[in-house]
Amino acid sequence: MTMNTTLRGATAAICIVFGAGTASAAVIDLGFVLDGSGSVSSYDFDSATAALSAALSKIPTSGDNEYRVAVTSYGTSSYTVVPPTVVTAANIASIQSTVLTAYKDGGGTDTAGAITYITDLFLDDGLGDTTLINITTDGTPNSQYLTENAALAANTAGVDGISLEAVGSGVSSPYALSNMARIAGLGTSGDADAGVIAADLDSLPNATETGFVIPVADFDAYGAAIEAKIDQVIDDTGGDTGVVPLPAAMPMLLAGLGVFGFVRRRQTAG
Repeated sequence: MTMNTTLRGATAAICIVFGAGTASAAVIDLGFVLDGSGSVSSYDFDSATAALSAALSKIPTSGDNEYRVAVTSYGTSSYTVVPPTVVTAANIASIQSTVLTAYKDGGGTDTAGAITYITDLFLDDGLGDTTLINITTDGTPNSQYLTENAALAANTAGVDGISLEAVGSGVSSPYALSNMARIAGLGTSGDADAGVIAADLDSLPNATETGFVIPVADFDAYGAAIEAKIDQVIDDTGGDTGVVPLPAAMPMLLAGLGVFGFVRRRQTAG
């Protein structure tokens, strides 16, 4: 074995430890849609933005995957709060602060328009490897028919999953929850009957495979729901799993350093 070959081998061992030469990161799109229609009070809207802002801290800023976040709000019309932005350690605080400034539109509940709007935001940038949309609402859509069509169109365009938080008594009936599950099913699998109602925050479905709606008692309870949702989504999309654990990496690192020491001794002896 030549000295150059030995050095290349040692370098390769250390590069493996620190992730050099790995495949490019997958981009995971996470779109968050906040209901700012007339039925949502200013207090409740502020509670929702604060809860979402806090929950975004759970999104990894390192690891195999990149997470690209977009946040919108809607009522009669839709508005961009945070355009599609890759989350990093340098910008996460700014993203969280911007969420707190979300515009509350008032008026009706154009959920169909909101789905189309955030889908188009991601399409304009090019969809990531996985694209998931989360909708928080306290009311039934202006049109169930149009909203189902918008969800199906999003799925056809490449969106991988739609899920919702149904907040408050206005959407707590079995009928309302069933209709929201239909929207989620169409936005995830193209099948309205595949959407489910997920009442247990400790066992949420995989959002990339199953469209679902979470019933939430009120906006004070929304924080726990959105944190559980983000935790589950990060798990399901392999967040931060590419980092080699220290016990496994350390032998490789020591082996690489040992080779360098051996080569140096040979040079000194020569």
